[in-house]
Amino acid sequence: MLFEANLTFLVLKVLIIFAGTIAMMVSTTSFKMIQKKTVCVAVILGYAVFVVLSTFLIIYYFGYEHFLRVFILTISCPAVLLLRNISDEPFANLVFTGATHILASLYIAATVTLINTALHGNELSDILLRLLSYLLAALFDFYFVRHIWLDSVSMIKKGWGVLSLIPCAFIILSVTAALYPEHYAKRPLSFVTLYLLGAVIIAVYFSIGRYLSMQNGRLRSEQNKEILELQLENIRRENADLEALEKQTKILRHDLRHILSTVAALAESGDTQAILDFVENTAELSEDVPKPHPYCNDPILDATLSDYLTSAREAGIALETSLSIPDVLPVDSSELSVCFANMLENAIHACMKLPEGERKMSVRCIHSPKLMFEVTYPCQGKIPLDKKGLPKPPDGGLNSSFRSIASFCERHDAVYSFTAENKWFRIMVAL
Repeated sequence: MLFEANLTFLVLKVLIIFAGTIAMMVSTTSFKMIQKKTVCVAVILGYAVFVVLSTFLIIYYFGYEHFLRVFILTISCPAVLLLRNISDEPFANLVFTGATHILASLYIAATVTLINTALHGNELSDILLRLLSYLLAALFDFYFVRHIWLDSVSMIKKGWGVLSLIPCAFIILSVTAALYPEHYAKRPLSFVTLYLLGAVIIAVYFSIGRYLSMQNGRLRSEQNKEILELQLENIRRENADLEALEKQTKILRHDLRHILSTVAALAESGDTQAILDFVENTAELSEDVPKPHPYCNDPILDATLSDYLTSAREAGIALETSLSIPDVLPVDSSELSVCFANMLENAIHACMKLPEGERKMSVRCIHSPKLMFEVTYPCQGKIPLDKKGLPKPPDGGLNSSFRSIASFCERHDAVYSFTAENKWFRIMVAL
């Protein structure tokens, strides 16, 4: 039952489908970099008004079936473009996400219509079934699909443009099968063709899921390799420090016998001042012994901080540190170490390009109310940022350390920012 004579019902039904589809899109889209959320909500509400008015006019003058044949151009495409302006995700990702949800929405809307027709329902039952269906779909996306989807998007950066062609092609096929030569509800057994196509769509998306899973696994393996290399480098650094400490300790232990003999001789002579002067001079020997400098209780993170901060000091960089790191970290210490290492490595490389007198770096960390790690260092000139807030290198590429930091934050729902103010560049991560 289409209830084509009830114009108010048709507009309300389209508005519910529109709102449900937008809710499904938003539930699997990242909006971390949005600063003016009120403006974004106002834009979406304004677009909803446009949907209502355009739907009313098209149905009033051309009929409901004609509206169904053009809704992709009047509603769906503008919705994807709208998300592009309020989301920080690449456009190809948004096209794939948006087209996939539009495709799912088509089948939800068609299924509700067929069920209501089979039950001989009225307008009210159609509206209630539609509201319940889209509510369940949006909740399923938010609680079960969102994490997996955003994780895949953060790890896999290429190939989305080609993948987005798949749901777009299926949308065209589904609309054609459902509306030509007339509406599927008016053709006996036409839903068989529609749902056979749905079975093909499910098979294709299963293959896409397998592909994304394999790509995700490969990229995670590379990340684990990076973590292992970092741990190995930290172990080498600790071994070198222990060897230096052991060597210096042997020298002091060898000299201790001579020191005690000298003190004993001076004590026998009764020269108290000479003993005090001798002890004061020999005490300076202990200053040459390497002393461990623990920054936190976690051995992996402590080794990482020690390694890079020691490298910074050896490079002649003036360090200002204020680190308050909790005993219990909010995420895995290996992944956190890689994130901190990228921040410090980038700062050290930037400082090395400056004259020796200008090499400065500030490293701060607080753990309340959230764990926040911040690295600040001098910068020359203006540093442009892309749509995701990542610095753009002069060569037009993307610094791998910045990309790694952003990927870490996206995986763990953390916040990152890169800012350049008053000739200082600041990198901040808050979990």
